[in-house]
Amino acid sequence: MKRAFCCGLVSLVVLVAASCAEDSGAPPPVDSNGGESGAGGETGGGGAGGATSSAPGALIRVSAKSQVGVLLDEIPLSMRERVASALLDKPESFFIARAERQLAFTSYKLNFRAFFYEDWEKKMQLPLPPEAARSIELIPGDDGATVRRDVVEGHDYVLADYRITAVVVTDEESPGISEPALAKVGGTWDEPFVLPVDPELLVQRTGYACMDEAEFPPNSVDSEDPEFFYDQTCEVEDELTPDGCHYTELPEQSCEDALSSEVGKVLFDLHYERIAWDDAIAATARVGKVESPNVADLDVVGEELTTNRLTYRYIDDDSCALAEACVGGTGWRRLLQFNASEKNVGSEPINIGDVDYFIDDPSDPTANANHHVYVYSACHNHYHFNYFAQFTYGDDPDLGSKRAFCLESVARYGNHEGSPTWSPYSDCAYQGISPGWGDQYNAGIECQWVDVTSIDVSAGPVTEPLGLRSNPEGFLCEGIPGLDGEGNPLWETTELTTAEGEPVDRPICDEKRSWDGNNYDELPVTLPVAGEGMVTSPCQFGQIGPRRNCGFSYDGALLSCAPGEKTKVTCTLGSSAEPHAVRLCEGSHVLGAGVACVDRDALGTLSLVDDEPQSVDIECPRPRDASEPGGRFAVYTGPIWPEGPPASVTCVVD
Repeated sequence: MKRAFCCGLVSLVVLVAASCAEDSGAPPPVDSNGGESGAGGETGGGGAGGATSSAPGALIRVSAKSQVGVLLDEIPLSMRERVASALLDKPESFFIARAERQLAFTSYKLNFRAFFYEDWEKKMQLPLPPEAARSIELIPGDDGATVRRDVVEGHDYVLADYRITAVVVTDEESPGISEPALAKVGGTWDEPFVLPVDPELLVQRTGYACMDEAEFPPNSVDSEDPEFFYDQTCEVEDELTPDGCHYTELPEQSCEDALSSEVGKVLFDLHYERIAWDDAIAATARVGKVESPNVADLDVVGEELTTNRLTYRYIDDDSCALAEACVGGTGWRRLLQFNASEKNVGSEPINIGDVDYFIDDPSDPTANANHHVYVYSACHNHYHFNYFAQFTYGDDPDLGSKRAFCLESVARYGNHEGSPTWSPYSDCAYQGISPGWGDQYNAGIECQWVDVTSIDVSAGPVTEPLGLRSNPEGFLCEGIPGLDGEGNPLWETTELTTAEGEPVDRPICDEKRSWDGNNYDELPVTLPVAGEGMVTSPCQFGQIGPRRNCGFSYDGALLSCAPGEKTKVTCTLGSSAEPHAVRLCEGSHVLGAGVACVDRDALGTLSLVDDEPQSVDIECPRPRDASEPGGRFAVYTGPIWPEGPPASVTCVVD
């Protein structure tokens, strides 16, 4: 695990900076040699070779060659050639989109790259620019074809080679701070990666082998967004720990070994080259702009709300989600998960600063904790910033909920001279959002949802706006912060109180005009009927095979069995039908339906390739509580090749 060094890195930045900058509360930049950079000065020799202080910014060209594909191993041999042929006929845009999905797996290392190197004090973030500033093209083979059938480490593939080119636009000093080799024009750096050739279904195929859970709450890894946790250096560990890669379960293989045995891996370098400033190149690569000069300005990234899904989870009495009021009660809950992201479109950082996140010294909490801006989670054993965001679904006040977060710069949304390539806010011990950067909370993280169990869908699907409001109480200064003579924040008492009745203080801020005008966005989202959800929704990223968590159908029925007993289930596919996958999921007495389970939570699975009956032994669901006595399960079915026609499947308890 790499982020265990986080507090050391933050301490280095703070010690080098000596104190917070008077105008924003954030540390000033550090140069590529670890020293403080004076205003207007050169960084680490950055003025040599053409990168002078007269340039309005800096440019970094990024390029790489890789390969991406669709794994066919899980497709029955009886139909594999037909599926491969259909994939070979896909437009190039299909494989370009898949390449973008693969490149998303570089984000964890690029955001936290300091912790991947022994000389970590000289390695800051080095992110790819946003998708709008990069280009992907498929590379034709000797026969002129851009897509081919091939084998990767013994795995059957439909494969495409591709080339990515991109240009990072940033300020003049940033390249040398992110990577000393890029301090001068002409400097180069190669960042090595080991990625899955097929970026889909990684958790289904390799479990937690490549998932780094450090600083995340338990149960945060989600099969649909593993790129947020992907760490190619994860090894086999002896015990579960919040400081290592693995906090939920212990894999038996390293990440690289799991990739080789279950998916097939590709090794490539992202090649970075510092190039001379060119107005024309900058103009074509620039994304976003500083919308609020001289202040910080949070802006909700509304398009992120389009990533949403309905899932089911059983909540027991000792659940952290219950303790933190993320759900409306115990039992089976219907949860509307979604991405929540906010970016800083101002020229100054959103600054919180030092946070004793893990309570290293309980006798000396930080000023933030003393002012009760942070709430201590006894369940997670760390502090959360308590006034960051509010989630809503429709206008039901019972569905509105505030969320507490750790505020980090983990996504560089801006690609312009006002957006540095690095940020001091790289973990939960020193929090904030740099200009041009944003904080992302992916849909799978614990409590990243609205509990919609109480919404009545008995008459059919319900559509309401899913809303996200950032900084609802103004505890993050979107303006000019009030500071004392030593640069420390000034505070004012509010009418808010903690659960123990203690007053909550707000940092004093001279807010910019209409400071919260871009702090809210919403999107109409439809909730399906009970028993349906993410698993029954259409596949969006070309997922195929029986282990995908999309593209299944559910008829609304529940089958009965003896709770806790071994049960044989036999399923039959209609004659002359496409091969189908069958997934058996627990049923809920309260909901009167199945719980649309993901692959890893299934009671049992079957692949039906013809009309011969197939059987699987399952453990009949045990009683969970007085309202859920067990003994019921549901059948979900879908074509193994999702583009094939659905067919009738009959399942019986023997």
